[in-house]
Amino acid sequence: MARFANRDALKEIHRVLEPAGGFGMVWNIEDYNAPLSWKIHEGWEAVMRDVVWSFHDAVPRFRHEKWRQAFDSHDSSSDDNSPLFSLPLGEGIEEFETWLSKEEIWNRLHTLSQIAILEGEELGKVRTKFDHAINSDDTVTDDQGRVAVHGRTYFAWTRSIPSKSAS
Repeated sequence: MARFANRDALKEIHRVLEPAGGFGMVWNIEDYNAPLSWKIHEGWEAVMRDVVWSFHDAVPRFRHEKWRQAFDSHDSSSDDNSPLFSLPLGEGIEEFETWLSKEEIWNRLHTLSQIAILEGEELGKVRTKFDHAINSDDTVTDDQGRVAVHGRTYFAWTRSIPSKSAS
């Protein structure tokens, strides 16, 4: 939903749902990729969130927290300015913790598009910051050397409001 956080995307979702059909969204957000408004775990996760946030591109992402605005916006240039989905959205959060090797964590970080596109020296700088943060004395590891990764599963739901033409 983050990449499609606009009225046109919601119109298309509304179009394919049955009248009063349910619509749910689920995101699994690790602390290192969390919105700045979220309180996260200290240590390597906070360091890497700062690194992730240091890369700016024009792509809306969940962490920018703009997706809700699509539900609140009304297209004033359209004759049909009516709401598409019932508000307020239902929302919930479940925290999670998983244990991964340092290399598995790096591999996950490297799937974030703003890091995945980096090459050469730029990628090397990010890897150095990661290695320094994850190997700090504050990083807790289990007996297998795995590191705790914290995050939240965030979910939201609503129902489509039947259009006048569907009545």
